Amino acid sequence: MKFRIIWLGPDDEPDRHLAVPEAGVSPQSSSQADVYIAQEGTMIRRQQLRSGQTRVIPICNFVARIVRDIIWDDELEARREFGVEAEVAGQKQRFVVPAADFNRMRWVPRQLGPRAIICPGQLQHVCAAIQSLSGTIRSERVFTHLGWRKQSSDWMFLQAERAVGAQGTCDDWQVHVPAALRHYQMPPCVDRAATIAAIRSSLDFLSVAPDRISFPLLAAVYRAPLGPVDFSLFLTGRTGTFKTALAAVCQQHFGAAMDASRLPASFASTANALEEICFCAKDVLVVVDDFAPTGGTGDKELHGLAERLFRSVGNHQGRSRMAGQRKVSASHPPRSLLLATGEEVPRGHSLRARLLIVEVTPGEVDRGRLGHCQRAALNGQLAAAMGGYLTWIGGRYEEVQRIVVNRVHELRSRVLEEGTPVHARLPTTIAELQSGWEIWLQFALDLGATTSAEKAQLESRSWRELNQLAVVQGLHQQASDPALRFVSLLQVALATGHAHIADRSGRAPDAPEQWGWRRDQDARRWVPRGTRIGWLKGNDLFLEPMVSYEVAQQIAGVRPIPISAQTLRQRLREHDLLASVDVGREMLLVRRTLEGTSKQVLHFKAKDLLKLAAAPV
Repeated sequence: MKFRIIWLGPDDEPDRHLAVPEAGVSPQSSSQADVYIAQEGTMIRRQQLRSGQTRVIPICNFVARIVRDIIWDDELEARREFGVEAEVAGQKQRFVVPAADFNRMRWVPRQLGPRAIICPGQLQHVCAAIQSLSGTIRSERVFTHLGWRKQSSDWMFLQAERAVGAQGTCDDWQVHVPAALRHYQMPPCVDRAATIAAIRSSLDFLSVAPDRISFPLLAAVYRAPLGPVDFSLFLTGRTGTFKTALAAVCQQHFGAAMDASRLPASFASTANALEEICFCAKDVLVVVDDFAPTGGTGDKELHGLAERLFRSVGNHQGRSRMAGQRKVSASHPPRSLLLATGEEVPRGHSLRARLLIVEVTPGEVDRGRLGHCQRAALNGQLAAAMGGYLTWIGGRYEEVQRIVVNRVHELRSRVLEEGTPVHARLPTTIAELQSGWEIWLQFALDLGATTSAEKAQLESRSWRELNQLAVVQGLHQQASDPALRFVSLLQVALATGHAHIADRSGRAPDAPEQWGWRRDQDARRWVPRGTRIGWLKGNDLFLEPMVSYEVAQQIAGVRPIPISAQTLRQRLREHDLLASVDVGREMLLVRRTLEGTSKQVLHFKAKDLLKLAAAPV
């Protein structure tokens, strides 16, 4: 489109003399200054020339201005957007434009449609006109996460749509979180008596199931608002054991609407979606429901999703992504305490080390007491207890943080001194949960909801159950440990006729039926079954490394040992299962002459193999 330029004298009014389109005429760029004007649904620019004359040029057929400067704050980085009001062809619209995209003006057709026209060569003038005509722009900061934030000297806990601090609910803070988190609402009670009643309703949860189930779950609820952790809880049990119902009551401490049918996350979601939800859900509990492998082709993807999620929590790491202009965007690690449910525990030794596994068996949940807790949850009692707790913490946030750090160190040292045989991660997990539970009980004591004697009793019961749970956790670790599982798989192979072990001459060893041999039909001699995987000399057992590894993998079937044969040897040594190694050659394999031939083998003690073979496979 070409334009005819109307030249104006110094006394002419530009709002009465607009340029109109005319073929064959184009504007010149000889201006000294531009003034932008909005008039009759269009924007124009007035140029003051060196000659003293003025010319007026239309730049677009719409009017727009910035009314809001919005900062989207997720604590790790801030993202800016402009709130724009525009009018084109008499139609008014409001929308937001990313600040990074504003100058490119590509948003014009996307937001205003095909009737919005920017005149040729005027794109940057339209951009400048919008900014210069905007007048007063309201600045807004919108938080895109839950959890604690500090403003001046005040600590506020962000919920969906509002914040809670030492002075109660504050509606001045703008919070906008993903739809999955919209029910995180924990308004505190208006008076002390109501808060005490809410606290007692929360403590009633302890009577729903045995202490080994109820204490770690409720401790996790009240540890969540105290900051990040490097572990997750996994509530497991077969269908019909009310594990999801238990998890939902825990979740409803953070919002009455989040019952079993409206939990914030499930394993049906994608890995990216779960990671983003758990990043935005800072300092709260997030239930991820229904880890349920079916034995089909989708199980590999499901296990991969679980591994990524729980490892991200344990390592405080998210997956980085490429942004525009060859830049790497900030990763979004999970910042919530996860409570997952499932009929099967995710596989992997190191993965299970990042979980505290709580098992529910049939008949352990008191259905009557569970129903009572569910009614209290739906009525908002449990969320009110959490709201009061957050208000209490907000008035002493730094002090509480110091107490938690010191107490975790004390309790962790106590576990280590007692010498309980647990994984290296578990002492910290137990200490974190116990410290959170003790902080909650101090809150209840300060408000008069409990007595000093009851507080001491509840602390003692919790500590006892958490330590016993840590011992049980060792069984889950053993079931998933590649080295121990390898030994168990070999024992299965020997018992089922898939493998055998001979003496060093290749004949039947002592107690041959124990090592994969059976009598022939005439019961006159011993016959080996399956593949020969090793040799026996007294209590010394020598395994052929690759053959025994392949046999174990065959027995494992759809649940293979997840590490290579070489890595497996290292794990065997870490467990002190290798009776000897070749120190001179710095090798885990030793040389032995077996059946008249020098072979490189793994050296075990036969009694150790038989003792450890009882581990689940």
